[in-house]
Amino acid sequence: MDKRSEQLKVRLTKEEMKRLEAYAESKGYSKSEIIRDYIKRLPKPKLDGG
Repeated sequence: MDKRSEQLKVRLTKEEMKRLEAYAESKGYSKSEIIRDYIKRLPKPKLDGG
């Protein structure tokens, strides 16, 4: 498993934060885990063949 070395700072509204916290708590995960899970679902970038 790769060591996490990158960091992202995101500004959220109070409503967005409440929604994220409520969802994370309902699933038993941290907010970071929820965000990482969503990122994992994004399509992988295609490599340029030249």
